[in-house]
Amino acid sequence: MFPTSKTILLTAASASLALTQSAVAEEFGRDRHRGNPYVAGDMHNHNTCTDGSVSAGYSIDRSVAKGVAAGGGNNFDLDWFTLGNHGGSGNRDCRFSDTSANLPGDTTTTWNQTLGQTIDGITITSLKGTPNGTGSNAKMWRWQSIKEIEYPIIVNRAPMYNKVLIEGLEWIAPGHEHVDVAVITGQNPRRGGNADKMAEFEYRFDRSDTDAIGPIREGGEDQLWQGKDNVNNTGTAGHQKALEGIKWLQAHHPLQSYVIPTHTERQGPFDPSGSKGYNIEHFRDFNNAGPTVAFGIESPGHFAEGGLTGGSGSYTATAVGGGTYGMSGIYTAKVGGLWDGLLGEGRNFFIYVSSDWHSRGAGGARDAFTTADFIPGEYTRLYVPNEGRFSSQSVIDGMRSGNSYSVNADLIGSDMVFRARARGDDWKTMGETLVVRPGDQVTVEMEMTVPAKNNSPYSFNNPLLEQVGIKQPLNKPSLDHVDLISGKITGVVAPGAPGYAVANAGGTAGADIVYNSTASVVRQIPATKMHREHRDRDSVRLRFTTTITAGNTPFYVRARGTNIPVGTPNVTDTAGNPLLDANNAKVSCADPACPAHLETVNGVKKVTHDIQAWSNVWFYANPIFIRPEGSPKLLVETNADLARRLGHRAENDQH
Repeated sequence: MFPTSKTILLTAASASLALTQSAVAEEFGRDRHRGNPYVAGDMHNHNTCTDGSVSAGYSIDRSVAKGVAAGGGNNFDLDWFTLGNHGGSGNRDCRFSDTSANLPGDTTTTWNQTLGQTIDGITITSLKGTPNGTGSNAKMWRWQSIKEIEYPIIVNRAPMYNKVLIEGLEWIAPGHEHVDVAVITGQNPRRGGNADKMAEFEYRFDRSDTDAIGPIREGGEDQLWQGKDNVNNTGTAGHQKALEGIKWLQAHHPLQSYVIPTHTERQGPFDPSGSKGYNIEHFRDFNNAGPTVAFGIESPGHFAEGGLTGGSGSYTATAVGGGTYGMSGIYTAKVGGLWDGLLGEGRNFFIYVSSDWHSRGAGGARDAFTTADFIPGEYTRLYVPNEGRFSSQSVIDGMRSGNSYSVNADLIGSDMVFRARARGDDWKTMGETLVVRPGDQVTVEMEMTVPAKNNSPYSFNNPLLEQVGIKQPLNKPSLDHVDLISGKITGVVAPGAPGYAVANAGGTAGADIVYNSTASVVRQIPATKMHREHRDRDSVRLRFTTTITAGNTPFYVRARGTNIPVGTPNVTDTAGNPLLDANNAKVSCADPACPAHLETVNGVKKVTHDIQAWSNVWFYANPIFIRPEGSPKLLVETNADLARRLGHRAENDQH
């Protein structure tokens, strides 16, 4: 039998990290699903503080509340939630939703209309820092809205939901595009606390925040945060400034922060004189500069934006890869691609999924359909371990450990097990390292529940699957198969060494680059060959076991699963790899229930927008590492050891 939720393995770093002052007494996720080994959240979404369509409070309410919203629309009952707005500035009062959200009583409201008023218990008397615009275009710098708007809203809602609520940031990184960041030091919304350190990071290092003043020391005129670099924001110099930001987090908040680049392929390869893109060397630089804070990459978000010429994530033909593949960027979707290249070094580099919710496009916030984004928890769920004393620290520890997995459209639920062992040793799970003897048979086991239904408002059959004679309602996706993907680990590539920096390319040429030629699908397990148990409400529990022979070289095993069979026209190739998602739009949506908002060709509706997302469904599980006994520790192990030591040091400092 598989372990219960009480015996699911965590990495040593995750299990032993002490609660720091940022999370002391913040164990308030009491309403989460206690029986589940993992809990679901979202770390990337937007509100009217920057370029989202709804208020900060509304975004929290719809994401973590249960049942149906008072004004209409389903809530999605997430266990944890991070407000992840852009850096820079914004002219809208984010206690209000935008007119485009079509919410009764809310219209676009700018700061010049509300200064001095007390709204939701919050009073803003002035826009601080360097003056930025006038009249309705007068903008509040993000460091102020983080401190004085978003975090107080989190404090107000923490007792309402008993969920873990975190103030974060989508960092507009110097030299690049966007990065998800959170600094939880000081945040303790059930007891007040503050988001000052999150705000300070944004002020110091966001390239869109050009404020030269920041907060002023109380009772004086001195700048509280001095020494800001407001110059080196683009290209190679900008990348160096981004590294300084990561080093700042590593030095000051090594266990209380994370740095996760997002939609990394969207703007094409890195531009040495611009502000876009990432090549593999930039991820290596990030991980080197912040071994316990820069440990992953995020899927693209914007999952309902796919049209006739592009896939999800706002990816166009100029993105690296030319678009998305199975709702993921080419860096993570390609076997042997950039992610496999980083894993081939033994790096602690994991993948995550989030919504990147801004708006519902042609729909309002309460509408069931969307041509742009999904509400957090509606379509994507990032699962982290369900610790007994669950807190914001638990979220970061779980992400750092690698013991997490990402699911679209609820293809599988919150009780996945993915683990490996040899010779009857203890099981190791995602993010951990199994030490074996050459020739050992490594047993890999996986168990997952396919829920009876998901959040899709559509019950007609999946048009991508009808091509191959499969009748599968969009609100009841069924797992077709799981791929186990493995590659050799040949060691860390040193900065400046051959292969450390790799020339990249925009468009489909970027899909041809191989970073780890040893990576391959080593097992493909059809759901029909898995052990099957029917559960309550028609959910199905699936389980399989397989073995892999260990050699003299370290390797890793990761997993992905999908509802799409191998060789489905315009969706997967003959090996089961996802094709360019723009190809999905070649398939017609012929059911009478196909919605009117789909894009058309000669009057025929095509698989686009939310229908594409609900049709083309995947999950990804982070890797388990395996190395021969007597061989040097992998970087993932040494960085976990570093996290453990830092945790012990923090615990001793408290005592």
